[in-house]
This record gives sequence, C-alpha cells and structure tokens, in this order.
Amino acid sequence: MYRLLLSLVMVLLAATPAWASEAGQVSVPLSGEQPRGDEARQAALRQGLETVITRLTGRDRVADLPGVAEALDAPQRWLSRYSYQPGEPLRLSAVFDDRALTHYLADRGAPVWGGSQPPVLVWLVTEGTGRGDLVTAGDPLAERLADVAARRGVTLVLPEWDQRDRDTVTVADVRGQFDGPLLQASRRYDTDWVATGVLYDGAATTLNWRLLDGGEAVAGERARAEGTDAALDAFIAALSDQMAERYAVGGNDNAGADRDAPPAGDGPAPPPVIGGDNPAGGDILLRDDRVITVRGVTTLSAWHRLRTQLAGLGPVRDVALRVASDDRVQFEMAFSGGRAELARLVSSLDALRDCGDPSAPPLTYCLR
Repeated sequence: MYRLLLSLVMVLLAATPAWASEAGQVSVPLSGEQPRGDEARQAALRQGLETVITRLTGRDRVADLPGVAEALDAPQRWLSRYSYQPGEPLRLSAVFDDRALTHYLADRGAPVWGGSQPPVLVWLVTEGTGRGDLVTAGDPLAERLADVAARRGVTLVLPEWDQRDRDTVTVADVRGQFDGPLLQASRRYDTDWVATGVLYDGAATTLNWRLLDGGEAVAGERARAEGTDAALDAFIAALSDQMAERYAVGGNDNAGADRDAPPAGDGPAPPPVIGGDNPAGGDILLRDDRVITVRGVTTLSAWHRLRTQLAGLGPVRDVALRVASDDRVQFEMAFSGGRAELARLVSSLDALRDCGDPSAPPLTYCLR
C-alpha cells in the first residue's frame, strides 16, 4: 500500500498549493493633479504594499524591519494585478503576492505571522458616564473598529449581546473588570483572546483597555488619544503587537538563518525511505528539527490535502516528502524559524493533533 501511495505522491509533488488569503488585497485613494499618472500610481502602490507588510508582520512600525525598505523600493516586484475604482476620490485596487512577500520577509529575519491569526473577542463599552453601551455588529463604531482591524490584519469578533449574553454578563461587569462573568459569557465565541475596553469620549478621549489570553490578563493601558479614531487605532495596534509577540515567526534572532539555504526539495535530495524498520527499533526514520511525522495518512487524497495545508502556512517556503511507510509520512519543511515555532505553527492546523513526545525529534502528529 505504501509503495503505491509513494508512486502516486511523486506525480503530485510539483503541484503548488493555493494561497487563500485576503492579506494581499488593498484599496488606496489616488491623489494629485493626475491621479492616473505614474507618480500617483507608484505612491499608491508603495502605500498599499506597506499596508500588506503591516498585516503580515502584525507590527505598527514596519519601516525598520529587515528587508522592508528594499521591498518598498520596488512594489511592482510583489504586484499581481491592479485596477482603478471609480468614485471620489479615484482609488487604486491592488493585489500583492502575500505568500512570496511572507517568505521574503521571513528569510531576511523580519517577524511574520505564523499561520492564521486567532480572532479576538472585543467587549467595548462606549461613553464614560452612566451605564454605557456595548458596541455590537451594525453600530457605526463597530464599522470604524473593523476598518482599523482590517488595516492591521487582525480578526475581531463582537458579542451578539442577545439574551444569552445579557443573562451572563452586564455592562457593569465589563467596566468593572469582573472577569468571572465576562469569561463565562465569552466561552460561546470559542476564542482564547478576549479584549475589554471602556471608551471615554469627552473633552479628552481616553480608552481603558485590557487583553486576556486564556483568561489571564497579558496587557492593558489607560491611553489618551486625539479623538475616537486615534484611540481605536492605538487600541488595535496594541492588540496586534501583543499577539504578534506570541504568534509571529522569525525576528532578528533568526535573521539570515536560511537565506542561502535552498528550499527543501531543490537540487539533489536523499531518496525517501520506503518501509523497513528503524535500526534502533523506534518509530523515527529521520531526525531533524524541520522534519515532521504524520500518522494516519492512508490515502493519496489525505496526503495531498495535508501537504497543501502545510505548504499554505505563511512562513513555510516548501514541503518535501521524505518518508512514506505504512500509514505514516514524514515531511521536510523549508522554514525560517526554530523548532518551537514550527511546532506551534503546525499545531495550528485543525487536521492534526499532537501525538508524540514534543521534546524528542521529529515532531509527531496524528491525522484527525
């Protein structure tokens, strides 16, 4: 069975997985006396590319990150297509190759998001006097909040604020930072990240916010801003920075680590190990910090879905088959981060669950 699986797998090794993401799509207003001219278009493309890099890194200030200046100097290198959107003002709609850009930034040591960003449930109360009102979907403030989050690549969830929520938590609980009822009400939304905020919009705009991860407060601030928009922007920027610290892959410590190394599968590679027993009597056929074992892969379709999902993880440049034996396969991952980052990245896939010793190579997972 495993020999047949391997032979069929080799036919599909050249297939390139789709990069299903909206991170590379931007819309930028054009300005100047000639909005369709080269100068206006180049400025808009540069601005759009900077927005995409902000989404991919989760950082508020990207200009000083490794590789960013070079990327911004040549936005056409990453441009897939663009078009004009009629209206006042005229806008440029552009789509950048966010996968190639992610790999480029990771190779140069810039931090990039490792896989899909988890959503953040936001309990935001407006008006600092009296009871206040909770911001829910459809509120004008919710739309402004969503716009800011989209620029930063942060996925927000707002509470339904239906009878089920109201029976569990009150606005006073949110304002008073009573985490018991707040976390109980948050369970239905199935996210570890919960943010609370109280917006005081008077003579001086103030936003008092906190961020909780798994029920534990990890950050918070009482921040002043020049208006509501500035307060929301600073709020989302702070949330994104905190999450990027946890989920971003790479950074200065890894700068240049793999820049000169060829992706897995390029050039001469050792042939896959077919069947046979490990001489040591164990289950490990290859020992490498960038090799993962997956058990329970018994069909070609299961293998192809798995490889597509692995190759679609942002910082992963390539995925190469190294072992096909019985009901398990081993992949070598071309990846710019370390072992712990790879483990966290692969564990984010719903199709896999940990089923090995995390301290011993290789990382081992079972197909759900």
